[in-house]
Amino acid sequence: MQVTSMLSAGYLEPVQNIQRIANVNKANEVDQSKQAKEQEILAEEQSLKAKLGNSAQVHTVYHYSMGTDGRNYITGASVTMKGSEEDLNKVAGGVATEDLQSRKNEADEAIKKDAQKSEDTQNIIKSEAEKREASKKEDKAEDQKDAQVRELENIQREVVAHEAAHQAAAGQFGGGVSYTYTEGPDGKSYITGGEVPIKLKQGSTPEETLRNMQQVQRAANAPADPSGQDRQVAAKAAAIAMKARSEVTRENSSSESKSESESKTVVARGTPIIEAVKREDEEISPEKNGVLSVLAAVRELQLQNLIPAA
Repeated sequence: MQVTSMLSAGYLEPVQNIQRIANVNKANEVDQSKQAKEQEILAEEQSLKAKLGNSAQVHTVYHYSMGTDGRNYITGASVTMKGSEEDLNKVAGGVATEDLQSRKNEADEAIKKDAQKSEDTQNIIKSEAEKREASKKEDKAEDQKDAQVRELENIQREVVAHEAAHQAAAGQFGGGVSYTYTEGPDGKSYITGGEVPIKLKQGSTPEETLRNMQQVQRAANAPADPSGQDRQVAAKAAAIAMKARSEVTRENSSSESKSESESKTVVARGTPIIEAVKREDEEISPEKNGVLSVLAAVRELQLQNLIPAA
């Protein structure tokens, strides 16, 4: 066990000793004071050694100050004592080496705690900064998620309206709508595609086929923004309609030719047109002339097929 004693008359008060020396105006008084202090320190050292006994080891370090006479006077001392705890406890004012180490450990522990506290503070600051950064990223991700959801909702409304327009215009030629779905970032399913089957149904007559294809064209082009597939369906219907229109025109032309032929045949089978010939030597009475006029009018009507031929 080691104990270091700070002598109250020397080492613990060197500044006060120097201050007292500085206040002495006369050189002899200064030297006498230093000499007296030296005697006190040496006497106190001897007293410590006497209390410890011969079993303890004492090591003294003196502190000097030069007097006006050029001599170094002892003005302080540090005494280190080694011995048993019982012997060392006999010295008042001493500090055991274990206590010094304990105090050092306490100081080191305090420094370590301060360092840990500082580190904890830095960690807290860093953690808060990371939380703020993570919060910003979460907010940004949430904004992107909301934007994607809004876009999917818009697509869904457009697809539903698009297919509804097809169905409304298709009537009997349209089938049930089928949708395709996409899962959004919120876990919900949104309509992102659709299809309405439209039949290109031929009619029993060219006229009926023409009407059917015209309705199919209206159904295919019903949405405000027809797709490429919609335009293809409309083009197919237009091609079939053109063919049907040609057949209708050909049938009409054939019907007209037949009507003209039938009209000529009726005229051929009808009463012959007899022109009234006036002879120079024959005088026609007004009554007879009127009958001939009526007969001529009747024949004209027969020729125009406005009354049945006889």
